[in-house]
Amino acid sequence: MYKFLLPLLLITQLLALDNIKVNDRTGDINLAPKAEVFFDTQSQYEYKDVSAEIFTHNFIPVVSKSVSVGYTSDTIWARFNIINNGLKTFNGKLEIPIPWVNEIDVYMLSDDTLNVKKLGASLAFKEREIDARTFFIPIQISSQKTMSVYLKVQGTNSITLAPHLYSRNSSSERLTYIAMFNGALIGIILIMFLYNLNMYLTLKENNYLFYILYLTGLFFFMGTYYGYNFQLLWKGSPNFNEAISAPIVAFSFFSALLFTVNFLKTSKYFPKSNLVLNILMSLFLVFGLITFMMDNKLSIVYLSAFFITISSIGLVYISVVSVLKKISGSVYLLAAWLFSSVTLLLSSVMVQGYISYSHILYDSFGLGIVLNITLISFALVARTKYDRQRAKLEINQEHEVINELNKSKDDLAEQKARLERKVDIQHVQLREKNKEIQKISIKDELTGLYNTDKLEELLSNELHRAKRYYDNFSIIIINIDNLSKINDKHSFETGNSIIKELSDILIRGIRYIDTVGRLSSTEFLVICPETSSDQAVIASNHLRDKINEYKFFFIGNSVRVSFGVTSALAKDSGQDMITRGYEALSLAKGQGKDRVEVL
Repeated sequence: MYKFLLPLLLITQLLALDNIKVNDRTGDINLAPKAEVFFDTQSQYEYKDVSAEIFTHNFIPVVSKSVSVGYTSDTIWARFNIINNGLKTFNGKLEIPIPWVNEIDVYMLSDDTLNVKKLGASLAFKEREIDARTFFIPIQISSQKTMSVYLKVQGTNSITLAPHLYSRNSSSERLTYIAMFNGALIGIILIMFLYNLNMYLTLKENNYLFYILYLTGLFFFMGTYYGYNFQLLWKGSPNFNEAISAPIVAFSFFSALLFTVNFLKTSKYFPKSNLVLNILMSLFLVFGLITFMMDNKLSIVYLSAFFITISSIGLVYISVVSVLKKISGSVYLLAAWLFSSVTLLLSSVMVQGYISYSHILYDSFGLGIVLNITLISFALVARTKYDRQRAKLEINQEHEVINELNKSKDDLAEQKARLERKVDIQHVQLREKNKEIQKISIKDELTGLYNTDKLEELLSNELHRAKRYYDNFSIIIINIDNLSKINDKHSFETGNSIIKELSDILIRGIRYIDTVGRLSSTEFLVICPETSSDQAVIASNHLRDKINEYKFFFIGNSVRVSFGVTSALAKDSGQDMITRGYEALSLAKGQGKDRVEVL
């Protein structure tokens, strides 16, 4: 069972145990190299047996800095003599630095007085004389006196004996260092916890949430290793402290795997490795539940070692392939898992006894974990920067697309504006065309006066208005006398010229409220609102005089016209008035032409 101790222990012939000399100025003394040990494989001996002179030959001297036997249920006895060669009483403390040893009985014999102290992780923390993560025992030795100390160590956990002796001042420094070291570890983890909690609440990024879980696991994992869980959280529950250790380790590695899987996006980039890592996480959960109820500590130890080794290899491997794939933050993550794996390996080797215990090596595990969480924080920062740069790049690309779209939009807007201007011009031209068409549709082409259709419309409107307001209303129908003879004698062009010139005379000769138009090829119609028949006759004579006096271009003042006047009656329609106007015109023609007649 102890074959691995052969490099550490030297069996010699029976010699008297050397005294360890101390005084009030003594600093830190490692007692292991000056101690002797005995392995009670049957756990059958008591202090009175091993302290007997005839039992001395069973003890063997230790030649290493510590005695480590790994995980065993056997009892280990260690002994050493301390002599105070100073002039003052030596008041110091004995430290047994590993906090998870189950039972430690300390027998101190001086001046035939035996003082027995019982320590160990199996006792409630409040029973310790000195509040510290490790086991401290006050020692007082009078000047020039010798004290024989026997240590009886039992446990189901790893047993490492590296007793140290301190003077009063040195022990105060050691206790202060332990308190500050534990406080620093707790403070760093809590600060990282709160910072990343704030980052998660701000960014809603799952990486920070899983990192918080990992920090929680580390907090309790470190508390198990350094003993502050028992010291601070459950002082009165040694059995719970013993039972919860393996589940804490399981949760710590489960959270490490969970964070890594999420951070490296293994389901996307490494689907096969993702399956393996998820299986490992499931096994850690099962392992944590089972070990909480298991009593076989040796099986728990071997299972823990197996799963921790596999998960550490898995974490390093997936980080390496992530670095090769150039995933952001993977370099820091690889360094983080390498540091934690190396420090965990060193601590395991020390606990198993393959290398000697030292305070520096023991505390290096905590420093490695601090480096681990620091590097993971760097990985998160690198990922955040990468995500921001990628988001910025995507935004810039979107801006470029938007700019291109805006440019295209501007081009389209310019084309649209050109088309709109063209359409507007066409609309103007169309309106002008429509006006021209409308004008043509209501105007006589030769004279520019209203044509027959428009005259009938205006006549109907004025007739309705006159009836509504009981106004007088008259019309005048004008005909050019002997126009056919003029055409025959002078040509149709002369006749058209006379018609055009006559239309100008009529326009200038009527009132602004009157309307004149070409009723037919030879007749004109004047609509006279608010005009009685007598007034219409006067207006007609006025026009006849102007025409008779006018010298036409081709034939001078030889053009004569006849006028037919009529006024609206109560039951008249527009056609009734025109018919009656024609009758009056016929009457004027029949009575010699060049005259005005009214009906």
